[in-house]
Amino acid sequence: MNPGILKGVSKFFSGPAILAFGLCSVRLASAGAPYPEYVPQGELSGELHSVGADTMDTVTLGWLEIIRKSHPLIEATMEARSAATAITGLISGQGQLGPNTRMIYPNEAAAFTRKFGYAPTVVRVTLGTYDTSGFSPPLAIVVHKDNPIGKLTLAEIGEIYAKDGAIATWGQLGLAGEWADKPLSVWGLREPNGIAYFFREAAMNGRAFRGGITLRPADTNISRSAQRTPTGGVRALEDIVKGVGADRYAIAYVGLCDIRPGVRVVPIAARDGGPPCSPTHATVESLQYPLVRFTYIFINRAPGKPVDPNVREFLRVVLSRQGQDVVKRSVFLPLPPEVVQEELAKLD
Repeated sequence: MNPGILKGVSKFFSGPAILAFGLCSVRLASAGAPYPEYVPQGELSGELHSVGADTMDTVTLGWLEIIRKSHPLIEATMEARSAATAITGLISGQGQLGPNTRMIYPNEAAAFTRKFGYAPTVVRVTLGTYDTSGFSPPLAIVVHKDNPIGKLTLAEIGEIYAKDGAIATWGQLGLAGEWADKPLSVWGLREPNGIAYFFREAAMNGRAFRGGITLRPADTNISRSAQRTPTGGVRALEDIVKGVGADRYAIAYVGLCDIRPGVRVVPIAARDGGPPCSPTHATVESLQYPLVRFTYIFINRAPGKPVDPNVREFLRVVLSRQGQDVVKRSVFLPLPPEVVQEELAKLD
């Protein structure tokens, strides 16, 4: 597809907050900065409809309640259906807000662009959860518990997973003895999948996956309910963790909440020569760990045109002290204040 289609939805992969990934010995300079207070602006009325992921229902409802109290003449509604409806709602006009726990897929961006001639605007609204399945937890790289690998860099991970990648054996990663000539047994998720798409963008610079990866779910025709475990986890990720635990030479990416006995989490350095970083609560909240995920709200904003007043006011709520307090009461983690400032700048 035309790479220009995704130009407008890729800005969240750059900027100071992202460059700070992996610097475990350095705190973000503005980490102590306060969130802006929300103060209602103007006397707004009319409609404001949210259509998007069911996993965003609690925080979205909390934000809508603030809007309803501050602007009682706004008719604010929410339909929390599924991740797939966030963009289709914008395209159909049923929604003005598209909350989602995953990034927009290329085919969704293409469909939006075909309709309007420009890409949707993407606003980061929370970090994912720390350890709750289904709510965008950080990704972890796991290996068999006996694997002695001390760390990996993002570049090495990319070369392991990407098509035509240069790393195929554990010896190429510095392991000796029995490990030196052993091929990596690489595991991953079958696409299309939000987790796999995030991993491809964050760890592989958007490159295609290599062939020969052991994929889960193994069956492409599986119902949504069958993809969940009885406890609400992702069955494919559970299968991947079991697979790695049974294979001394395996490697995989999984959610931090999916870690089980038999595997070990590998610290990651964001760049060659950089300090390795483990996914602790502190390194995730401060964006020092490289594979932290966000949640988003997609909106329809034509280039050079102002944001719809009701949409802008809603996003001012989200990106305020009151709005991030709603996040703190949910399973999600709040945005660092410096990221809030970056997202507020998108509303100008």
